[in-house]
Amino acid sequence: MPLYDYRCASCGDFREFRPMTQSSASQVCPVCGAASKRVLTAPLLAAKDANSGFAHQRNEQISVGRACGHAHGCSHSHGA
Repeated sequence: MPLYDYRCASCGDFREFRPMTQSSASQVCPVCGAASKRVLTAPLLAAKDANSGFAHQRNEQISVGRACGHAHGCSHSHGA
């Protein structure tokens, strides 16, 4: 189920998981119970910490055969 952003006039912003078929319907504020309209925001992307960024970079290097820092065609094994 997607996560949608809503804004309560009294309490502020909150997020709720809702079925896509209910994406345009207002949602009840979890604090005061008032009907709250959905607001459009930038997509929430998964946050990456420094270690996951390093792991992604390392995987990319391995996939193109440059994990050791040498150019393609070096004589030692890359673990494949």
